[in-house]
Amino acid sequence: SGQDDVVIGTPSAGRSRQEVEPLIGFFVNTLALRMDLSGELTVAELLARVRQTALAAQEHQDLPFEQVVEIVQPPRRLAHTPLFQVVFAWQNNESTDWKLPKLAVSPVDQVVDVVKFDLELGLSEEEGRIVGALNYATALFDPSTVERQVEYLRAVLQAMVTNSQQPVGEIDILS
Repeated sequence: SGQDDVVIGTPSAGRSRQEVEPLIGFFVNTLALRMDLSGELTVAELLARVRQTALAAQEHQDLPFEQVVEIVQPPRRLAHTPLFQVVFAWQNNESTDWKLPKLAVSPVDQVVDVVKFDLELGLSEEEGRIVGALNYATALFDPSTVERQVEYLRAVLQAMVTNSQQPVGEIDILS
């Protein structure tokens, strides 16, 4: 997009406090990750900066997202969520069958019909491969646009893996 100040959202498990460890429930909080992409960063430098930003955000994961919005007081628009419109989620939990007394539980694939954000990228590792889905607001994007964006993402990731010392600005997404 050419921007050098980018904010994306990411979910945090919300289980950093000992008193919630034995509980079953949904404790997820959304973190806003503000990325400074200015300068002639190499891929390695960008990844280090992103890592530092993510770790710093994790230190404050107990601050509810709603309070962050109150503190920042961003301009509000009905068509957009405050602070960011793109979410990235990395699922690092194993998908296994649970064993509960007198109850059979197994994972079920979910179809996402409604998204809360313009773009939602979810990735996980399965059997040694990274898999995922890019869900999107159908009012904003058509399927061919999103398919093209996925191909751009693949090209960028492949270029990043190929040469971590290349400047990010020189990555060709069209090749």
